[in-house]
Amino acid sequence: MKPDLYRFLADRIDEITAETAAEIAARVPAYTHLRPGEIANLVAEAIAVYAGAREPRAVLPVFRALGAGEACAGHDAGHFETALRTGARVLVRRTAGAAARLYPPTAEFIAVMETAFTAESEIVGAAVDGHRRAARPAVARRLANAAKR
Repeated sequence: MKPDLYRFLADRIDEITAETAAEIAARVPAYTHLRPGEIANLVAEAIAVYAGAREPRAVLPVFRALGAGEACAGHDAGHFETALRTGARVLVRRTAGAAARLYPPTAEFIAVMETAFTAESEIVGAAVDGHRRAARPAVARRLANAAKR
């Protein structure tokens, strides 16, 4: 774990969230329905994993639930994945910039970036999987019935 990297990124959460939201809105105009607070929470969870402060398995349920919620709301899987990957690029770019500042190209920098790329893959995969599973008609019906209770 790199606590200094995590602190560096966490101290800039508002700025990173704004950049993430702006890039998603510019690249995926159909994907501007998430509220800033929702985006900030997702960015905070992802940053913790990208920086190595949390294990991916600790946050994957959050992203699976996000995917399921988006599917149940009828949001297109392609737009959803593009929005996720756009946000992930911002986080990788920010993580790389912070790591380069804190750990000029060394083995530590490489380890940080490997962690960030692994986190990106796992988080996006979990969210897309949640969307895919919830989009199945039987699952969607069960979720709708559970929501009525």
